[in-house]
Amino acid sequence: MSGLMHELLRSLDLQPTIEAVQRNNRLDFAQYSLLREAADAKLNHLMGRIRQKVEQQPLDNLLVEQDLHELQQSCIRMSHLLQTSCLALRRLQLDLQDQSLARDALESQIAYMQACLRRSLASFDQSA
Repeated sequence: MSGLMHELLRSLDLQPTIEAVQRNNRLDFAQYSLLREAADAKLNHLMGRIRQKVEQQPLDNLLVEQDLHELQQSCIRMSHLLQTSCLALRRLQLDLQDQSLARDALESQIAYMQACLRRSLASFDQSA
């Protein structure tokens, strides 16, 4: 991806799209792809900023950058697993009760991740 495209993606205001997701609106493929690309661009930008500060705490900065890269890869993997799990569950042709159970189980996993993010950001914000 070109530097200009990366910068444009990173500068996008994702809040309306995030709010649509939180309202349980289904994103179309273009919206979903744009959200994924913009999220990656923002994280890549953060990793670049950390890389530029290498003179301050070189080993710490490298470890943070590696953790962020692993987080990015894990998010890609988790997205893939969510998609493949939903496809597999659909192929099972579950009854309504089991569909509800599956939806609740998957949504609970995402709620757990969001709770982790909120708790982590709260401690991050307090450290400033």
